[in-house]
Amino acid sequence: MSNHVFEMNVDGEKIKWEEKSHAQIFRNFWQYFLEKDFKKTIRTIEIIGIRTSNLSFFESKNGSKKKNIFVTDDYYIYTHLTPAAMQKVYIKFLSGWEQQNAEPLNNELEKTTDQPQKEEKPKLKNIYKKSLAMDLVRAGHDLHHTMRNRENNKYQVFVFEDTPKLIEDLLKLTKEDR
Repeated sequence: MSNHVFEMNVDGEKIKWEEKSHAQIFRNFWQYFLEKDFKKTIRTIEIIGIRTSNLSFFESKNGSKKKNIFVTDDYYIYTHLTPAAMQKVYIKFLSGWEQQNAEPLNNELEKTTDQPQKEEKPKLKNIYKKSLAMDLVRAGHDLHHTMRNRENNKYQVFVFEDTPKLIEDLLKLTKEDR
């Protein structure tokens, strides 16, 4: 069985790990940064959006459990990732780390994380009849997304943005059906 190798440069220091598993390299990665600068690591995780949990274990649908990486009380780093996903996390985290070195945490970074929260989410309307949904699309309404019906998985739900024009067209179309 071959060993997996991971190399990185951090603050001019070259680090190389050679381990039997990708998971061990992932644990080493987080341990290194938590020991190097705990506060900066937490800040970087928060800014770039690394997946975290407040539980020590991740439990999958089939009941298997994976241990998350402990950071502090009720704060864990999610570890149930594929090697390719781990690689993306490394790249994302290292770019965030380097960005904080280049410029101290400025207000622009904080503003970008706050902007999505300020945006208002549109009200949505579920349509359960495919023919009615297609008529609404023909009438010029944009389909927001589709999903499976919770009660019966074989049926699809069509979701539109709830607007006065949509309600007006719905009333017209349902009157025509009668």
